[in-house]
Amino acid sequence: MRSRLFVAFSAALVAAVVLAASPAFAQVPLTVNYTFDIPVAKITPNPCTGGFTLVSGTAHLAIGATTSTTGFQLRVKLGSVGNGIDVSSSGTPVVTGLAQYLYGSDVGATTTFPDGVPEYFERTVTVNDFLIRDSPIETNDSYTMNTTLRLIFSNGLPSVPVIDSVSVECQ
Repeated sequence: MRSRLFVAFSAALVAAVVLAASPAFAQVPLTVNYTFDIPVAKITPNPCTGGFTLVSGTAHLAIGATTSTTGFQLRVKLGSVGNGIDVSSSGTPVVTGLAQYLYGSDVGATTTFPDGVPEYFERTVTVNDFLIRDSPIETNDSYTMNTTLRLIFSNGLPSVPVIDSVSVECQ
């Protein structure tokens, strides 16, 4: 997933940086938009049950870069949807009789640089996934998983996002 994310960021920002550096485009606002769908599969600890959840779904990544007379603007939006099943620590499904989890998240960040493309820029974003059973009966084991990502850009080009922390909390 990291390599796909890196390719996505690189493709969008290489185009934006090349165009931002061109004097011909300095007077006309130019926006470059890219979107990517990335499959997600991960095992997370479940703080409510003491077990684990296999989360699978899709992350939708949208990247936008705009250069104009007012500077350079970078927009990143990440949204995800999917489901989760109870599993052992090795990922083997566990039969519990409970409904699967549903989850979703949405996070975005916009930064503007009035002086053009920066030499170095670092930003953290926190993705908050809320997992709740797909059941009309309250199961009291809904939880959140918070993942903090650090995004680093050099001369407008991204490096691979770094996971700074992951935490889970029973709701």
